[in-house]
This record gives sequence, structure tokens and C-alpha cells, in this order.
Amino acid sequence: MKEYTGGCAALVVGGKVQRTGPIARFASALKGSGIEVLSDDPDLCALLGTQAMQLDQMLERSRFAVCFGGDGKLLELSRQAAMYSLPVLGVNFGQLGFLTEIDAQGLDEAARKLSQGEFEIEERGMLRADCGAGSVFALNDIVVRRESPLAVIRAKVYVDNKHQDDYVADGLLVATTTGATAYALSCGGPIVDPSLDVMSFTPICPHSLRARSILMSPKQKVGIRAYPRSLPAIVCADGKDILTITEDDPEVTIGRAPYTARFIRLGEGGASFYAKVLSKLVDRTQ
Repeated sequence: MKEYTGGCAALVVGGKVQRTGPIARFASALKGSGIEVLSDDPDLCALLGTQAMQLDQMLERSRFAVCFGGDGKLLELSRQAAMYSLPVLGVNFGQLGFLTEIDAQGLDEAARKLSQGEFEIEERGMLRADCGAGSVFALNDIVVRRESPLAVIRAKVYVDNKHQDDYVADGLLVATTTGATAYALSCGGPIVDPSLDVMSFTPICPHSLRARSILMSPKQKVGIRAYPRSLPAIVCADGKDILTITEDDPEVTIGRAPYTARFIRLGEGGASFYAKVLSKLVDRTQ
């Protein structure tokens, strides 16, 4: 990946992460190898003697980005970086760290590999949801539910404009392979190898004995039409971006997004998908 050597690197730091120590050394190592370090974080920039930039300007200038934080911060940055086809390295400073590639102990080796272009890029599909209120994009999942979290949603579901079923549930969830180990897993959905090109549909706590998760092609479109008694309802992307569904336009269409998230993989230094499932999802009580 020699085309990624040199140039600029965007460093994004989560709000609770200590800027000094490993992160400052990592940034200095990149600068020493000829990579210009950019950041939108004033505290980190003060340590580096640079000026903080707006996030969109920084991503537009950079060859790659590095995210210091947990899965939530990495999700947020990856969705934004996808619009610039920018690869992102996730460094876990949070709790679970399922999406991240390394932790703080791996930063020295990561700086060396990044400066020499010794890494691969893994692409992950994303979702787009469209309704009358606009569009939202997600790396993990799109959820459609009632505006009140204590009420069930009643809705008809269509796949490529063909009626699939009617549901009464706490919500309806469409997930990518990345999101299969997130909210969808908690709702009883399958663990899906991220190398597969699929998306999953899972009803959340359905009031039914027959409702099950469905795997489908991301080329297909999932239509969800809420019953009038279930409105207003909301569309939620990755637990954050929210659109409101009203009687004027009660249908949501969900399918593949026009761009993909790109993650930097460091080869032998990073854990495999199945190793992460075993180490991070088997026992969450620790």
C-alpha cells in the first residue's frame, strides 16, 4: 500500500481519552517519518504545536485517519470518512473494542507500519435509509421503532416491493455484517462473518412465535410501512441519527449505501474476527 505513505494523517480522539503518553508519542513518530499530522482536537494540537482543523477539512486532506476511542467513536468517524473513501485505523481506548484493530500497546508498531505502507484495507458495506424526512447512513444498523420506546410498532415489511410479513414488535432492525455482532446480536440475530456480502433483518422482541431473522442480499430493498396507529415512528441509524416517520409518508426504504467504510488492517498484529468473538463476546461480565 505504498500509495498511502507520506501525505497527511487525521487523528481523532474520543472525549475521555488521555492525549499525552502513547498518543503523543504515536503522533510524533508519524511526524518523524514524514507524515503531516492533522487533528480537530485542540488539546492534542497544543501538544504537537499545530492548529486544530474542522473535521471535514481534515478528512478531505488526509491519506488515512486514526481513531482513538471506543467502538462508538470509531463508528461515527468511519461513517464520515467513508464519504472521502478514507481508510481508518481504530485504536481501542474504550471498553469492548470489537471494531478496533489494536490497543495502546500496539501503537509503536502501528506507527512503523503506517509510515512504511505495510497494511491492508478491508471494506465494509453500509446501509442507507430513505423516508419523507430525508436519508440517513449506517455502518452497523438501521432501526425503525415507535417514537415512544414503551410502545410496540405495527408494520408491514416488503422485500423488493413484495410483501414479506406483518410484524408487531418493539422495533425492526436491518443490519450489515459489521452490525451483526452489535444490537442485532442482542436481538437474537446470527453472527455473520464480515467477509460475507449480506444484510440481515431482525424483529426486536416480536410478539410472535414465528418471527425470525432473515439474511438477504444487500442489493435488495427492505420496505417498512408503519400502521397509522404506530405513528409517529422514528428511523435510527447506528443509535444516533434519527428521522421521524409521519402519516404523510409512513414508509421507509432500506438498502445498500452508495459508499463503503474502509478499515486499516495491520496483518498479524490484529486479532481475527473469530478471535474477537471468542474474547470479547463470550463473557461480558468482566
